Amino acid sequence: MPDIFLSPGAPFAAVAVAGALIAALGLMQLERARLALAGVRSLPTTWGVRGRFLLGQAAAVPLAAMLLLLALSGGAGENNRTLLLAAALGLYLYVGVIIPRKPIVRAQQERKRLRLLTPGFVSYVRVALAGYDPPATLLERYAVRPTRRILLMQRLVAEALMLMSERRLRPFEALRHIARARGCQELTDVVEALAQAEREGSDVQHVLAAHEATLEALLRDEFTRMLKRRTPYLLGLVAISLVVGILGNLLFVMTGGGSLLMHIGG
Repeated sequence: MPDIFLSPGAPFAAVAVAGALIAALGLMQLERARLALAGVRSLPTTWGVRGRFLLGQAAAVPLAAMLLLLALSGGAGENNRTLLLAAALGLYLYVGVIIPRKPIVRAQQERKRLRLLTPGFVSYVRVALAGYDPPATLLERYAVRPTRRILLMQRLVAEALMLMSERRLRPFEALRHIARARGCQELTDVVEALAQAEREGSDVQHVLAAHEATLEALLRDEFTRMLKRRTPYLLGLVAISLVVGILGNLLFVMTGGGSLLMHIGG
């Protein structure tokens, strides 16, 4: 097995892996520089995602190939060969698929959570505007006390307040920039209406009420559909648990388990 590392192609494979890792690090620094220049955290660009996939494949293939060579060499035993094959597959999936997809998955999860938090945020804005609170004041009150349940929305509002002070924007205009960067369409629609009303000085209560009712109806319908999809699986799990429990009791009785317990107790 050590002869593989002493082969003439080993240095070239090591250099290829090191080059792929350095390129991945450079791509991460490029994304950070882009975010620092933009001033807000946004979704990864198309070329950034493609670059992450290409670099992930470039780093995963040589690493998995090295483990495959170790597994197929004559010095590896049967158990070691199985472990090396499993490690090669796991390493390829993690480096080549999971790590490049992390920003996409994180953005999708964030959009789902923001979508669920949007009706509550709309209700808060409606109450605050009905009390004649200025937009900047209501946003500051929303983000002043961190709450775990709405922490993601509070961070978004805090970023909007920072952008407002840095670029001298209106409060809802700054919130519109942050919401558009997150990619949540429902939140973006609400903030667009707020920004338009802020520019024109019009009343937005009726628009917010319509948005809130629509979002609540959509979320209710999605929850109902999810329950309908999962009901057969839940019923199947209940049936399997009942069958396993009944079979376990029958086997316990048929094999004389009760008499064994009596002997143990005696």
